[in-house]
Amino acid sequence: MKRDIPSVRRRDNAFQDALLKEPVSELLTGLDLLVCSPDDTVEKIVKIFQKEKKGCVLVYQNKKMVGILSNRDLALRVAGLHPDLSKVKVEDVMTRDPSFVRPEDPIAFAVNKMAIGGHRHVPVLRADGTPVSILLIRDVLRYLSASKKSY
Repeated sequence: MKRDIPSVRRRDNAFQDALLKEPVSELLTGLDLLVCSPDDTVEKIVKIFQKEKKGCVLVYQNKKMVGILSNRDLALRVAGLHPDLSKVKVEDVMTRDPSFVRPEDPIAFAVNKMAIGGHRHVPVLRADGTPVSILLIRDVLRYLSASKKSY
């Protein structure tokens, strides 16, 4: 089967244009955000993760995001190292000052941040710092898969 190279290039260019023009807000699924304090215990957060079936929580102090705690952070920084999770504070194991994106940022910008930083969860914040959502790698992959098929 012979491929029409110009049409492939046009399709790829259209796909790249969409990534550069479409905002992150197009990917957001409206999931309920989990927010905690740096003083909360890891034990409390683990119970919330189990109950809510979530993989991360934003850490806020004085109305400012100071960190993010993911199930990956728990696996790498807590599992097997701290026998009593009721004595471990979120601030001791969270990722401090995490990368974030704005709802109006291009999808390509968010994908780049996720790829370079190795992030599976990226907070989406308004200009005033209030949380909008969390962009999940799953949402990005779903978008890329659906978009590539349509171009």
